[in-house]
Amino acid sequence: MVATGVHILIGLALVLLVSRSGRAEPYLVVALAAMAPDIDTFVFRPLVEFGYVSGPLWSHRGLTHSLLGGVVVVALLAYFGPWRAAAIGFGSHVGFDMLTGGVRLFAPVDPTLYGTSVDWLLLNMLASVVAVIIILGGLLGMKYDFERPIDAHAPKTTLEWFR
Repeated sequence: MVATGVHILIGLALVLLVSRSGRAEPYLVVALAAMAPDIDTFVFRPLVEFGYVSGPLWSHRGLTHSLLGGVVVVALLAYFGPWRAAAIGFGSHVGFDMLTGGVRLFAPVDPTLYGTSVDWLLLNMLASVVAVIIILGGLLGMKYDFERPIDAHAPKTTLEWFR
């Protein structure tokens, strides 16, 4: 299982590489979309433990990690920012979870678990290496923005970057 913070960082780095927006909305939307699939650990777990629902759809990586869940998340977050950022956040989360054990991609129609299931530790190490590469790519994209002309009045402090 990839940590939620890693999902957020991967989504942020991917949106940074794709859009390089100067506005805050794409980054907020991608962070929320990258967190959204793991809401099942807080919402569904008590329902399962108290016996209100049962079955694989209500487990972790079930309904909230499906394509149907992705459509719902992207539609809801498109109100706050670009839908592409929401799709990148949700898609990167589901993609990395498929690398580290699998998800029920076509729930509620098909409860089959899709993904790799070789060795949990090996898959998490692989996912971590890919995540670091993506994050470093996003950071290098921020530092060396070749499309923007060189500004003689570049910010001198970190806070000036955000003005």
